[in-house]
Amino acid sequence: MKDATISFYESKGRLLLLTIGSLLFGGAGVYFSYVLFEEGSFFIALILLICGVFFLFFLTMHAKKLMTGEPHVVMTPESLQLYVVPSEKITFPWEDIEGCLPYQIESNTFIGLVLKDEERYASLMPKKVAKLSRMSVKMGYPRYNIVFSHLKEKELLLEELEKRVGILEIVEEDKHYNDERA
Repeated sequence: MKDATISFYESKGRLLLLTIGSLLFGGAGVYFSYVLFEEGSFFIALILLICGVFFLFFLTMHAKKLMTGEPHVVMTPESLQLYVVPSEKITFPWEDIEGCLPYQIESNTFIGLVLKDEERYASLMPKKVAKLSRMSVKMGYPRYNIVFSHLKEKELLLEELEKRVGILEIVEEDKHYNDERA
């Protein structure tokens, strides 16, 4: 198993639901912003337009994931490859990963990658999600994360990560990664 490449995919059903939800919320935001703009409520129309565009951005990401069929995570004997966006992967050699930090926000579970030199990898973050990544760091979470709750074969992923880098304890919403590193 150590010599093999292991790919972990996101659930197609969940991706389809996220795509449809993004389409509905994005379309509704744009439509209602247009209606409110026509009625003269410019401020609320602008807020709804921003929300609509935000959901349409996620629509493109989820639709791309559905169409390309790229894995979310690939483990090779030398590295972990993380597809931060569907068409762009970032490769982390195993020796650059100190550990993993599983945590939950609301009903979503993530596995944060604790890197030895995070600044080196910060410049590799795709521009499409760089702001979200910085926001994650400001909230006290790692820059690079595996969206665990969307994956198939969760147990195999945990087993492989534990073998290769070790798993740190689950961190709840009120306890943050940066608090532990300080």
